[in-house]
Amino acid sequence: MGNVENEPNATEEGRAPEMVTLAEIARRVELSKQRVQQLAHRDPDFPIPKEQWQKVGRYYFLPWEPVKAYFEARNPQHGVHFAKREERRQTGESADS
Repeated sequence: MGNVENEPNATEEGRAPEMVTLAEIARRVELSKQRVQQLAHRDPDFPIPKEQWQKVGRYYFLPWEPVKAYFEARNPQHGVHFAKREERRQTGESADS
């Protein structure tokens, strides 16, 4: 047998873990599929490394529980454009200036 620690074999209750696609993750956490893909590929805190994703046909499946916990604990970081827009709002500067 392989390394059981890294394989999503069973939940604490003994059931197989619920497996979801990136599209389903996006739907559940109310983000775009592209944003979920970005986070999955670029965020070092994403709980399931790509090497551990399970490919079935054209789709990758990940165990839902660790992904759910990641999104519940995640503190979204806004891009620079968002920060600049906020700064303009606070100083009263218009976007046309």
